[in-house]
Amino acid sequence: MKRIYLIMLLCVAMIGSITISSCSKDFLEKPKGGAVTTDTIFHTVRQANYAIAQMYNLCIKGYFPGNDPGNSRPETITDQVYIIHPAYSWAAATINTGTYVTGNMSANGTIDPSFSAHYRGIRQANLVYQNVAMVSDGDEAWKQDVRGQALFCRAMQHYELFRYYGGVPIVSIPLDGTANLRIPRSSVAAVVDSIVSWCDQAANLLPPQRPSTDYGKITRLAALALKSRVLLYAASPKYNTPADMKGIVSAARFNDARDSVLCYPTYDKERWNRAALAAKDVLTNAGQAGVSLYNTGKPLTTGGDNYAMLGDYESVYNVYANQELILVNTETQAPATAGAFEWDRYMSSKLRLNSWGVKNNVPIDFMQLYEKRDGSKFTFAPSGEDLPVYVQSLDLDPRFYQTIAYDGMYYNSQRGQLAYYKAGDGFTAGSLSSSDAGPDGYAFEVYKFVARINNFDDAHFAWPVFRLAEFYLNYAEAINEYSGANGEADQYLNLIRSRAGMPEKHPGGGAAFREAIQLERTIELAYEGHRYNDLNRWLTAHTVLNKQFRGIATTAKRVNNQLKRSWEIVPFINRIYPIRYYYVPFPLNEISKNYLGDGKTWDGQNPGW
Repeated sequence: MKRIYLIMLLCVAMIGSITISSCSKDFLEKPKGGAVTTDTIFHTVRQANYAIAQMYNLCIKGYFPGNDPGNSRPETITDQVYIIHPAYSWAAATINTGTYVTGNMSANGTIDPSFSAHYRGIRQANLVYQNVAMVSDGDEAWKQDVRGQALFCRAMQHYELFRYYGGVPIVSIPLDGTANLRIPRSSVAAVVDSIVSWCDQAANLLPPQRPSTDYGKITRLAALALKSRVLLYAASPKYNTPADMKGIVSAARFNDARDSVLCYPTYDKERWNRAALAAKDVLTNAGQAGVSLYNTGKPLTTGGDNYAMLGDYESVYNVYANQELILVNTETQAPATAGAFEWDRYMSSKLRLNSWGVKNNVPIDFMQLYEKRDGSKFTFAPSGEDLPVYVQSLDLDPRFYQTIAYDGMYYNSQRGQLAYYKAGDGFTAGSLSSSDAGPDGYAFEVYKFVARINNFDDAHFAWPVFRLAEFYLNYAEAINEYSGANGEADQYLNLIRSRAGMPEKHPGGGAAFREAIQLERTIELAYEGHRYNDLNRWLTAHTVLNKQFRGIATTAKRVNNQLKRSWEIVPFINRIYPIRYYYVPFPLNEISKNYLGDGKTWDGQNPGW
């Protein structure tokens, strides 16, 4: 597969700064001198492509950690990953994990790495959209395609803001900084409707497929996918709150007219129908886009460390440009000589980087969400004497073994059997046992998106912004909420379960199906950037993330003069999730400008901050 076009442009955009997208003191203002530079940039296709590449760089983010110092997995703010606190809180400093998990997030230190960066991306998209008509050697078909990409990018960054803050300022033109403009927050309804409208417009302008040299560029299906995701979120309890759930979130609301920036005024079941139709639109158009579920009938990874041994689920995130991927972030595909960062370095993990890696520990609370292979639930034994034998004997969902590494597991030919155990019975500690915080023996670590096969090759990874399985689950969730559990909802749930090698489920009743579909999303989309959004939109974060997290620690034990890994359950951290966390606070430097609210009695800040 050639990976030339978008990668090359991204490299150019990252190496050279483009004046029209440079940072200014006030993010809602256009930089001075922008008009002159705009005329230059949008003179030829070749020049315009630099601006387009920068638009991608700013707007199509992956959820892998970026190349800033102090980054780790973004799942550290969920129940999927625990990094040792406080010793390793620096490892996710850009999303303030340490303060977030202890209930101390502040308006000056939130989980949004950069509020202003969203609007820099939006401004870049608006500049591209507005000025592409000036390109002298671009035909109309090319210009229409670029406009579609720009509309999608504008929508994407408004979506990113929406999922954190609720209603935000809607910006659909490049703002003129000379007027010192300030735009107040819009309602949730207005933000959602704007995103959906832009997605519809983009879908009408974009092609269904791209040649391999354009892999990573936005397509019509990507626009439909973003529309589906936004409408699913908008129909969910956080925004479309049923009467019996209003009490849960009332402490995170104003409970007056200002709540329009946090939710819809009243619950409307039809929002679920709208979400169902949008998800079905993705499924209907997938074939024309050459997109289908990756399903060769091989649910199990059968050992070894090459592609032929991978089960289908593990293949989805290892096989580059496979047919299930709708849109990916290809930033990490750029050659190192162009200044790109190494995937393995920033997907920091002990099992990948050994001595100086940050261990991405998996809480037992999350592990126990996986079912056994027969579909039943399990509870991890509090102690035992041979961890790898015990873990295999559980016969769990195959996706567990294709996602989570554990002490004694064979990883690959270079790493061999993973050694997380502490010293004991005359055995020295395993190579992965300790950290700067001291020996811990924490024995489970996520390895999804961590190189394992093909001699630790990272080049096959590209971050999935959208993949088709999400929309099977979107559709099943939405039609259940709209019309109750039925055969069609079961069908799409079970298409995902079947691919994974799990038995079918046929939950009776809407509540039972809701529980089943939420669990399926949790497992199928684990470590892909969905968990934070899902827990918040379902209004379950305050129960899932408000308790002690625990893990499994192993110690070397001599049995018949052989090394065995005995284990025990140990505490990780007491997590705290205040109700006000359901809406992230705006930075104080923006609040101080007094433009987000009404400019009189309300500064625009979210409740409780």
